Amino acid sequence: MREPLLIYGAGGFGREVLSLVNAIDGFQASGFLDDGVPKDTVVNGMKVLGGLEVLESFDHIVNLVLAIGDPAAKALLVSKLDLSRIRFPILRHPSVIIQDEATVKIGVGSILCAGSIFTTDIRIGDHVLVNLNCTIGHDTSIGHYTSLMPGVNVAGGVAIGDAVLIGSGSNILNQVRIGDKSIVGMGSVVIHNVEAGATVVGVPARGIGHRV
Repeated sequence: MREPLLIYGAGGFGREVLSLVNAIDGFQASGFLDDGVPKDTVVNGMKVLGGLEVLESFDHIVNLVLAIGDPAAKALLVSKLDLSRIRFPILRHPSVIIQDEATVKIGVGSILCAGSIFTTDIRIGDHVLVNLNCTIGHDTSIGHYTSLMPGVNVAGGVAIGDAVLIGSGSNILNQVRIGDKSIVGMGSVVIHNVEAGATVVGVPARGIGHRV
């Protein structure tokens, strides 16, 4: 029997997560939660049940996935939740390839989208998004709440911090370190370390700003 699963976020990515859930065994989507969408709105055949307050109405452990791409928004939302009443399953599309299952560790609430490939000795934090057709090389670590947009290529020995956003089509070269809360613009090629809070873009990627 498939377990019920709530999806927080009823936007475009929420609909993509719904289609992912429908493609896997183990879970059955039971409703959207979204504080910005009116209750009872129907999205791709499934109702929005309300916002976060809905979680307080359950007297049992609830399965929840965060369909949110923005790393900071994910982290803030988790900080508001009663984690003793919520279970965050890992969602992995059937087409995802993990070459060495025994050495790839994946944190709770992470979403691995269709077409992504993981090689060996990889550590993925909690609530990480690896979007469509990404490749993650050996000995790479990805911190909590980080989001990789479609088509990102991460080479071997890379360390990506917490709450990092890496734009579509970016390439991260071997041994690069990317600091917490930084942003890599889409299509960038990162050949040097990126400081925490920095924004980098281009080929090769260069800094254009810094978060306070």
